[in-house]
Amino acid sequence: MTRTHTGFLSSERPRRVETGMSDRYDITIIGGGIVGLSCAKTLADAGARVAVVDRGRYTESASTGNAGMIVPSHIVPLSAPGVIAKGMKWLMNPESPLYIKPSTDPAFVKWLWAFQKHCTQAHVDHGVPVLRDSILASLSLLDTWCALPGFEGAGLAHTGLLMLHHGEKARQENLELADVAEAAGLDIERLDRDATLEKEPALKTDISGSVYFRQDARVDPEGLLRAMEAHVNELGVSIVEGAVSKLQKKGSSVVGVQVGDRILESDQLVIAAGSWTPQLTKGLGTKLLLQPAKGYSVTIPSAEHGGVDTRMHMPCLVTDEKISITPMPGGIRFSGTLGLQGYDLSVDERRAAPIRRHAARYCGAEHVAPLATWAGLRPASPDGLPYAGRLPSMDNVWVASGHGMLGVTMGPITGRLIADQIGGNEPTIDPSPFRVDRFD
Repeated sequence: MTRTHTGFLSSERPRRVETGMSDRYDITIIGGGIVGLSCAKTLADAGARVAVVDRGRYTESASTGNAGMIVPSHIVPLSAPGVIAKGMKWLMNPESPLYIKPSTDPAFVKWLWAFQKHCTQAHVDHGVPVLRDSILASLSLLDTWCALPGFEGAGLAHTGLLMLHHGEKARQENLELADVAEAAGLDIERLDRDATLEKEPALKTDISGSVYFRQDARVDPEGLLRAMEAHVNELGVSIVEGAVSKLQKKGSSVVGVQVGDRILESDQLVIAAGSWTPQLTKGLGTKLLLQPAKGYSVTIPSAEHGGVDTRMHMPCLVTDEKISITPMPGGIRFSGTLGLQGYDLSVDERRAAPIRRHAARYCGAEHVAPLATWAGLRPASPDGLPYAGRLPSMDNVWVASGHGMLGVTMGPITGRLIADQIGGNEPTIDPSPFRVDRFD
């Protein structure tokens, strides 16, 4: 494989230099989820010698239990008009899809203040083209990657997505989104009940119609993660399992990352640690505005794996109940809720109940009752846009986080932007909306 070398590389050095318990790389990445591995791939493709540090890609990672949807449909930022009001309205409802736990923690208060400042139409007008361009660019990259040998297990399928509605309020919400998406140039279709069932005959939800987003797709999140890991290994990326115990600083640079008794030395550091990113940046002089947003999912295995006959082929979002349904290789996944309640990973059965009821409707209670509910934390920024840029307090530290529910969707383009900026290349898309210091 031929690689092009850019200015941040020193091609004379061997891929890995060990001196005692130290290992030398061009770039160390903290975080081995989809975002971290996307950064590893794009940097390794450019010729960099890369190490990825991760403490649990397949257990606590939001990269594995998510809804598995690639969503150009999600071009409206999370911080949109009316979100705070909905959160307050649902505060006393234990089964509400959005939950904001009251807290006096200064980091949360500052985040919530910035969030509510961005819940404006002006911010939506700003965010829609930014998300549209970045998501479509990311999907294009993912198409290219999934065409490579070894990515068959990723299960990428360009099925489109149905945004379903039953009640009048949900119908209006979907049609308003359809207007925004159409004005932004997305390929959509407004469908009545019959046309919706023609698209997806296996639907069991009581619906009155839908909006069909043709450009949306689906993947198997864990299959994609495993394919990415195998691929970057082939590119020479070293994956180091374990927790970071110390960042070694020299002036305004990080020169080493300690993992157990190993020290990974590198010229550049990328922090792609999801919801735990602020815990690392705080020690580097930046209190990153980012909060963990909890979500739940229940996955029912398909018939060949002892589960149900999963005839659905297209991802669906039930707008009335804010629950997603994603068919994927080996089963069908039901996901939902967004909880801002700190780093609590416990499963609140009251929050999970609507998801499990919906799963039972499709799959039968006997298949749902004994199954464990997955809970994971998605890193949410106050304005609904990710961070993909240099940490302002350091010369050689970069942040790739804050994607909220769009980590799998935007992972590839984030990796590309990080590689472009580190390498001093013309960026694929404008990186300025993703600056780390945009709230200063």
